[in-house]
Amino acid sequence: MLKSVFIISVFAAGATQAQTVTDGQWHGALSAGGSFANNNSTTQNLNFSADGSKATLQDKVSLYSLANYGSSTVNDVKTRTAQLLRAGGRYDYNLSPDAFAFGGAELETNKPQNINSRYALNAGAGYHVIRSKDTAFDVFAGIGYSGKRFAETVAPAPSSVNGAELLLGEEYSHQLSSTSAFKQRLVIYPGQSDMGLRSTLDMSLATVVANAWTLNLGANINYNSKPGAGFKTTSSLLTVGFGYKY
Repeated sequence: MLKSVFIISVFAAGATQAQTVTDGQWHGALSAGGSFANNNSTTQNLNFSADGSKATLQDKVSLYSLANYGSSTVNDVKTRTAQLLRAGGRYDYNLSPDAFAFGGAELETNKPQNINSRYALNAGAGYHVIRSKDTAFDVFAGIGYSGKRFAETVAPAPSSVNGAELLLGEEYSHQLSSTSAFKQRLVIYPGQSDMGLRSTLDMSLATVVANAWTLNLGANINYNSKPGAGFKTTSSLLTVGFGYKY
């Protein structure tokens, strides 16, 4: 019999507008949320995310972080179901009104997905395909270097891999109305044979409900062609909740 259920889910939207504000000030969003359920088993989940960017007509700095922890207890045996911590940033420099160069870095740990630690450094160039009042669409490509240490391995598989990888991506945002905006970002990382191929897809729909508070729907899909023996290649996350932007 269900004793108690309490769920709060928060997903941060970067902004409710298509174009990046180029006023030289920091803009972004903060979020925190979680869930707790107590039945024949007890499950809990906590998450936090933050992102921000500072842009001018010449360049832009973007920072982001994400933390997610989850556990399940059955017959007094506690199992960790999520332990994700990711942080990174990117610097863009406009070469012309339509073209830009960038450099970025990212750190991650996600033990339930068999990633004890991962780092990535990359650089490349991109092109602003669409830059209208309501719509922005960028494509970009580059090359980088990444290293990954597995949480679990089965011999003779290596405990860590590192090597060069390519970066191919696109970003799209569209202002649906004066209060609602949609964002989507897809990045594919083809790596050397030991690295495999990984990709990330992020989507969000944000609607302003009061002042700086927003109602959000988000989705995230991650793919890793070589996650290690016994681990799935694809993980996904769906969120519905409230956020705050600044």
